[in-house]
Order: sequence, then C-alpha cells, then structure tokens
Amino acid sequence: MPESIVPLESDEQLARVVARIGGGPLAVDTEADSFHSYRERVCLVQLTVGGEDVIVDPLAGVDLRLLGPPLADPAVRTIFHAADYDLRLLQRDHGLEVRGLFDTMIAARLVGEPRFGLAALLERYFDVPLNKKFQRADWSVRPLSSEMARYAAMDTRYLVPLHARLSARLEALGRSGWASEEFERLERIRGVSHGDPDRGFRRVKGSGKLERRKMAILRELWTLRETYARRLDRPPFRILHDERLLELSENPPLRTADLETMKKLPRPWRHGRRARELLAAVRTALELPRDKWPSRGKGGRGRAASKVPDERLAAIRKHRDRVAHELALEPSLIGPRAVLEQIVERLGSGQDPASTPELRRWQWELLAPATEPGPG
Repeated sequence: MPESIVPLESDEQLARVVARIGGGPLAVDTEADSFHSYRERVCLVQLTVGGEDVIVDPLAGVDLRLLGPPLADPAVRTIFHAADYDLRLLQRDHGLEVRGLFDTMIAARLVGEPRFGLAALLERYFDVPLNKKFQRADWSVRPLSSEMARYAAMDTRYLVPLHARLSARLEALGRSGWASEEFERLERIRGVSHGDPDRGFRRVKGSGKLERRKMAILRELWTLRETYARRLDRPPFRILHDERLLELSENPPLRTADLETMKKLPRPWRHGRRARELLAAVRTALELPRDKWPSRGKGGRGRAASKVPDERLAAIRKHRDRVAHELALEPSLIGPRAVLEQIVERLGSGQDPASTPELRRWQWELLAPATEPGPG
C-alpha cells in the first residue's frame, strides 16, 4: 500500500475512477460520524478498483451520485463487509442503490466462521493485522491525516481476495444460493430513520421483557433522550446509555432523592433541569391509561410468550439446534427465536408457515421437517 493516500476532492477525479471500474469487482466501504453526531453522514467513501485503493471525500463537495451506475449494475460484483449500515446511509443521503452485492460478513457467517469481523477474517485468511485505532474517530474533521487515510483504505484493500476465498467455500458447501438470497434482501433495505418513539424504544435491549406499563415509561424516556440528542447534535447513547434507560424503566424514580441513589446514572440526569424532565417523563407514563400503553407487537420484542405452544416451539428449537450443530452454524442464523415463534403461531392458526415474515427460503428448507407431523 502506498505510504500516502490523498482523498479525491473533485467530481473529475471520481469520474476517472468510475471509468476504470468496468465489470468490476469493486470493493466499497464508508466512514461516518455516527459516534459524534445525532444525524450521521457519510464522511468518506473507500474504493478498491483493479488493485488500486482510492478514498473519496464527499465533504469536499464530491458528488457521490457518480458512483450510481456501477453500484446499480448487477453485472458488477460490489463487495462490502457488514453492508447494512453503509447501504442505508448511501441510499438515504445520496440516492445510491446497490445491485450485484456480496457481503463478506454474511458470507463468513454462512460458511461457519466463528469470528466474522473484518479484522478476524483478514488475520485468518491473509495473516494481516487490522488496526482499529480510528474505529470511533470523528471522520468529519478536516484536514484528514495521512494516518487516518491509510487506515480507511485498509478496510477495502483485501475485500476482493476475501470475496474470492469465501465464494469458493460457499460453493463447496452448497450454500451459494443461501448467500444470494441474503444479498438480494440486503439490496432492498432503505435509509436510517431517527426519532420514531413507537418503534425506536423497542430496539433497547431487554425492552421486550418489560410489562406494558414499564414499556410506556421506557418510551417516554427514550423520547426525552432523542430530544436532547437532536438538540445537542450528539448520538443518543452519548446522552444516556440504553442500559440506564432500561434500569429507569424497571425501577422508575418518583423524586429527586430516588435519582441520587442511582450511582450509574450520569450526574447531569440526577440534578437540575434534566432530572426534572426525567421525573416528568416517568410521571407522564405512569399516568397513562392502560389503552395508551405500548402494545406487545407481533414478530418482535414484547411478544406474549404464553400464546406460543411451548412443546411445539421446543421441538422446532431442538431440530434447529441439531441442524445448526451438523452444519457448524450459529442456531440463530438458521432461525431466531422470534421467527420460530411466528412459525408456531402460523401453524396453530392454519396459515402457511413458509410465508412467515423475515423467514428466508433457505432457512425454511432446513426448518420445515420439524413442522411436519411427529417432528423429531
């Protein structure tokens, strides 16, 4: 890799790179300022084309839409690692969509790699250490240091040969079709959204275990945190961590003295304006009538487990775990618990379990035997 990589800062420079892409393959990654702002943005785009590493600076005014034609061409193999977030940002902010996608993280999981982060894969396949020193750096800062530029370029430098290795393993295992289905689903995802209280609070880990009244408290606190994050232009987790939101919901404080006993609660939330607003949010939730409490949504956290026949669910889980062991895969990759519950519910109501939302065709092929009479 060259000692110095200078970011492209003009449309003309990017256009020359695009002209060299041809039929690919094209390796792509992005860097955003998600650890430093409320509404993250793409601050850098890394490309590897024909063995050459290139980084593009959209903050310099480069029009990323120039990448639109090759990214949208299904004949061009476009390689990302953990593409979900990159695709959402590129689509939301620049209108870019990707076809011909290959995600090396998904491929690694499907061949049974126990460690599927990019650093682990580069070390395993190429004996290359990947320094994550700038993983949480503020990529919006300019000028970009030469060390940060080299760091960014490393994220695409080995994706093309990694794609070749993983493609060969998928083919040998007969799982290429599985990967294609995953990639096609990923190509259809759309942009990042912020501030939807009816859905956002459900992404807090552990929220589904709360009773409905406490879910109402979590929703109010989540909304308060979003208000501060938006106002201060900071990521919500830097305002108040999810773990603290959950603790406050499980043991709701009623007065300032209660906040004082919560030693893990950041000091700004134990005194003054924030403390008053936090207590007001709790009171608002506690005063809501039952019909205003959040529902336990189907297909996600908060499902009423009592509605799912335990024996049938246990049988399907046992089958899934056995198949996962035989294939050396994570059980949740074959069927997350929420999906298994939906399958059981559909079986019980006479609906077609194969049409369960979020259930892949390849997953159903593996799980279907457990839904037949007398699953073993």
